[in-house]
Amino acid sequence: MSKMVFSRYRAAGFTILEMLVVIAMSGMIVMILLQALQNVMTLHHRFGVELDRNRQQAMAQSWVRQLVEGLQPDLEDGENKLQGSSKEIKGLSTSVVTEQFGMPTPFSLKMRYNLANNRTVIEYADQLHQDTPMELWSWEGSRGKFIFIDNKQREYETWPPELDHSRQIPASIRLEAERDGQPWILSFNPGGPVNPLPDLKKTYAGALN
Repeated sequence: MSKMVFSRYRAAGFTILEMLVVIAMSGMIVMILLQALQNVMTLHHRFGVELDRNRQQAMAQSWVRQLVEGLQPDLEDGENKLQGSSKEIKGLSTSVVTEQFGMPTPFSLKMRYNLANNRTVIEYADQLHQDTPMELWSWEGSRGKFIFIDNKQREYETWPPELDHSRQIPASIRLEAERDGQPWILSFNPGGPVNPLPDLKKTYAGALN
């Protein structure tokens, strides 16, 4: 009688070998799931970093675009006429980054290469940030320069051109940089007047004299 009960108990349960096989398979499944979860988390982190970088670059690109679109000419004898080189832009803009937005404000954009971290940086400065320029934009690599284009599509590395002072503001400004080791070219078009409006006080004073 006891032998029949024991045999029935064995038939209804699992052997030690079967339990070991189940445990081993469960362990393999858990390892596969953990590896897949780790891959997903790694991809999520990389995607998050790339998305954050793209957002920052888009914001910086928008700032530079607005700054250039708001370029304004200074008076003929003014001290803030637009001056540009391959590494710097100085002038007046109504679209400055700080709270003086909407008013013609002197500003500068200066490009410098940081050898320590192999990054090129564009620094922004105005009347409120003369001593502590603000890092507006940066990218990996040493490639970077401004190109100034007139209304005849002629390109210059300095502004104003030596032989042509007919306009204070160029037709467009091109930024040549690099992204992921590849050339990256952006073009910005000023939206304001290219020369100052006539000084009515001087005009009327000259007419009266």
